[in-house]
Amino acid sequence: MAGQPISAHWGVEDPAAVDGDDEARRKAFFQAFNRLQHRIQLFLGLPLAKLDRVALTQRLKEIGGS
Repeated sequence: MAGQPISAHWGVEDPAAVDGDDEARRKAFFQAFNRLQHRIQLFLGLPLAKLDRVALTQRLKEIGGS
């Protein structure tokens, strides 16, 4: 897929902003990590060679909502 790069923003809640004890902060970091890991795994599973720019952009948006 040559041409302009495609980007996606997969925001997650800032685990460093969590108020609470160490356990609450640990849980927040664990949840953020798991959410990003899941999205990355979905991305790596995409058939990139078979997707055109529009389809890839849509798939990235779908992954961001997962």
